[in-house]
Amino acid sequence: MHNADVRVVFVLNEYALHNHVLTDFVRARPNDHVAVVKVPLVLKGRDRLDTAQRVLPKLSRRFAFSKALEFAVLLALVFVPKLLSRGAVFLRLRKIARRHGLPFHKTDNIMAPESLEFLRAQDPDIVITLFHQIIKQPLLDIPRAGVINIHPGLIPDFRGMQPYFWELSEGHGRAGPTLHLIEDEGIDTGGLLTRASYSVEPGMSVQLNYYLTMLVAARVLPECAERVANGEWTGAAQDTGAGAYYRWPDSKAFDNLMARGHRLFSWRGLWSILSGNRDRIADDAVTDLSADRVSP
Repeated sequence: MHNADVRVVFVLNEYALHNHVLTDFVRARPNDHVAVVKVPLVLKGRDRLDTAQRVLPKLSRRFAFSKALEFAVLLALVFVPKLLSRGAVFLRLRKIARRHGLPFHKTDNIMAPESLEFLRAQDPDIVITLFHQIIKQPLLDIPRAGVINIHPGLIPDFRGMQPYFWELSEGHGRAGPTLHLIEDEGIDTGGLLTRASYSVEPGMSVQLNYYLTMLVAARVLPECAERVANGEWTGAAQDTGAGAYYRWPDSKAFDNLMARGHRLFSWRGLWSILSGNRDRIADDAVTDLSADRVSP
């Protein structure tokens, strides 16, 4: 497929494991007009310190420590290019945008007037989101065909925070991304577009699960974006009684994760990301929400 040109704006957090989504999309659809908005991992309108003060008390101490270790390792690898066996895995968003000549905007608040003005200037058919701020109606009104959210977990089973953690902690057995529409200010409630899942391996780390989820999302996004832009996919209504909404992992959830043989971070999982020797899991992903269920 991938014929008609589409005007797209990506709104992404600066996180190393996200860049498959952007780089693979640009490579798959080189004729599209693609722009990038970088939104840091902060709560809307707050700086990093204030965000940490609000979020950290909600987390298990072990979860927070393991997450800090993960970020420290990924940050170190960003600045040690010779250790990277796959190049683009750890490029920063600004560098990706510069490499591909993409318009780039950085903001702490996606709903700020200058952010909305940047979005309007791109005249987008669709906006694609993967970040942690709630979108309000002024942004929803901008793209012609709609806003597609990349949810890093299976909806409706795992809505809410850190779904790639809860999939392992709850022993679900399968994991993967869901692409859905954002139609209002609700969280993970919009029409389902497509979902792809793979089997969870014994001992898989949360970090590796997130990486594979992003890898699969990157593979299914180009066709989904074109079909939405062309009005071919409009989204299937969710079963509001199915699944659950998850919040930040607590100590009990962390204990469950460990009891099932999983870890938040592992050196073996990191090597799998760098070497690509677990990408075959993503190769076997099954799309289980078919086009005929979401077409008008």
